[in-house]
This record gives sequence, structure tokens and C-alpha cells, in this order.
Amino acid sequence: MGRASRRRAERRNAPQQSRPDSGGSPQVHGRYVIRPALPDDDPKAVRALLQPVDFMDAAMPEEIIDRMRTGWQLPPQTGTATLLLAQERETGEVVGLAHAVPPVQWLMEAGLARSLCLMLARALVELEAVSVADRARGYGLGHRLVDHLVHSYTRQGYQAMLGGIHTHKPHLAPYYEADGFHILPPGAPLDLQLPVGLLRYPADPSMRHLARPLTSRVSYQAGVLNGLLAGGTS
Repeated sequence: MGRASRRRAERRNAPQQSRPDSGGSPQVHGRYVIRPALPDDDPKAVRALLQPVDFMDAAMPEEIIDRMRTGWQLPPQTGTATLLLAQERETGEVVGLAHAVPPVQWLMEAGLARSLCLMLARALVELEAVSVADRARGYGLGHRLVDHLVHSYTRQGYQAMLGGIHTHKPHLAPYYEADGFHILPPGAPLDLQLPVGLLRYPADPSMRHLARPLTSRVSYQAGVLNGLLAGGTS
């Protein structure tokens, strides 16, 4: 899965302390372990997994790799970016990854007050990529990676996970429905019902929005996420 976005939400807009992406502690799942990426992970292995992902921004894979190698993170006030890797326990080979990041750039371009943008950056996260090597498919590893991200962002207080799939990959719709996502029709916008009004997240005709509430206070119905920031905007 690759989010076809018109922005680099992880843009390097401030110097940050060198530290690995967050994502919780490593978890063992049968023959695999899922853990946050580290600066000394093999960039070639990560690049190979990112290669089949459909990014509209062709520079995104190298940006993700560069961020991994430097340990760069978003400024704390703009949320948490996470790159998870799935590694074979016996060989140490990296065979899967998942990447998520708050939609900071889009929020800043939506014309909202900065304070509201920052609140939403701590409430919304986008699933940008999930990739599993051919030899590791059939073991539910992709679903495990998504579950790990969901649990990590839920613990951090995030309220919804977003994403997108391309219409030329219809087989992904049931895959993400199995992970608890609602799938919107091609080109349909996703509306976010906020205390200050409705915020519309547009979609390209070749894309389908994904949305999954991460808390019982948020619900999805007919293209609208309700209950975001229900505790207030001040």
C-alpha cells in the first residue's frame, strides 16, 4: 500500500535529535520479530521492500531510508512517524515493513489555525506503506505489522488511522477491511467532523480513502469520521 499524497508529511523542517522511530518494543510472532527500524538497519533491504509500493512522490522511498539512517523524527509537537520492520528470527533478514506518519503537510495546507493543525497531528496518522517480501507472505505478517502500528498509536492517544489504496489494486480492499478499515469509493473525499466544523480530505479519482477509528469516541459513517477532538480544541 502506498499513500498517493501530494505532500511529504515527514518534511525535514527542523533539526531533531538522532533517535530511532518509535513503535513500541519488539514483538515475536512465530518465526518473525516486529520492531522499530534502527539507523544501522540495511538500507538495501528496506529499499527492496519499498520498491513495489505505489508512491506518487518518487522521492519518498529514499526519504524514508534517509530518515531511518539518521534517526530523524518529526518535531514532537507534530506527532510521531514510525517505520516498523519484520525480521526473520533465525537469519536476521528483513522481510517486511510498515510506515505511518501524521498528515502534517496536508493539515498545514488546509487553512486551519496552527493550534488546531497541531492537535490533529496528534490525533490522526496515515498508514503510508505496508510491504512483505514474497517468500514471507501467507503468514499474516502484513496484518501483524498493521496491528502493531494500531496498538502503538492507540497507546499514544491517536484517534484515527487513515490511508489510501489505488483503484488498480482492488485486491487490497478486502485486505484492509480485514484490518478494520472502512473503504471509501474511488475519488470520494473523507470528511472529518471537528468541533469547529467539517474538514474535507480530498482524494484523487484513482484513490480510495481508508479510515479506522482508534478509540470508541470516534466513529465512521457514510464517508464521515465523527467525534475527533471531542474533548475540545483549546
